[in-house]
Amino acid sequence: MTGLATIDFHGLPAMQVRAPDGACAIVTCHGAHIVSWIPAGGDECLYLSGQSQFATGAPIRGGVPVVFPQFAAHGALPHHGILRTRVWQLVGGEVCDGHARINFRSKDSDETRGVWPYGFAVELAVQLAGDHLEIAIQVQNTGVGQMSFHAALHTYLRVSDVRLVQLRGLHGTQYRDRTDGDKPVTDPAVVLGFGNETDRIYVDAPDTVHVRDVRRSLMIRSAGFRDLVVWNPGRAKAATLPDMPADGYLRMLCVEAAAIATPVVLRDNERWFGSQTLVAASI
Repeated sequence: MTGLATIDFHGLPAMQVRAPDGACAIVTCHGAHIVSWIPAGGDECLYLSGQSQFATGAPIRGGVPVVFPQFAAHGALPHHGILRTRVWQLVGGEVCDGHARINFRSKDSDETRGVWPYGFAVELAVQLAGDHLEIAIQVQNTGVGQMSFHAALHTYLRVSDVRLVQLRGLHGTQYRDRTDGDKPVTDPAVVLGFGNETDRIYVDAPDTVHVRDVRRSLMIRSAGFRDLVVWNPGRAKAATLPDMPADGYLRMLCVEAAAIATPVVLRDNERWFGSQTLVAASI
């Protein structure tokens, strides 16, 4: 059925949004976390670990978590910041001109100001139709004084076998190798393959890259974000992650629009926008 529907997703309140052509996504109120995206006539495109806790206060492994205002452990806040485990407010949704759209909002509170003393409002808009999924984020500084932050859309792509996946579009781009002390490297590869642990922050990355799997390709386009994170834990690190199956690393690849190398800085009432669009195609 076209439109919006409230559902239970592993015990968490969630919204299912469906476009007239059948494209469908599920977003939990917990973290405004996109946990499923199925293009029209297609298959699931996002990886989600069945070993996630799906509980209040716990992060979900997979889908598209919102990273804000800290990336990973680059600061004193919880890993990946303070929004991915909070309950967001549903502020709108519609089906119009063949597209389906849903909007969530989160803002500062006594709890957030206790660990990060800034006034903010963050909105996430998810729009889909056909083979497209667009995820847009807006951050507003609602407090007094300058606010600096990192942000990312931590997108877990579902793949058949990561060892068979190719990523194109990053040749000649410098990255920080997080498996080697953030060592700066200029990527010499025209085609990036996977097998061992990969953890890279591409700085000033191209706005479009392509992921090619055995049966599907994805074009990934970003705007507003200057960086791109590429991550797969590999076998050894995956074995240390309690919320991922031992072979889960074979079924996922993270390609994340991000603002990390240079933090975003907003003055009073200023806003920042960023987006990531996924376009799926069968091979």
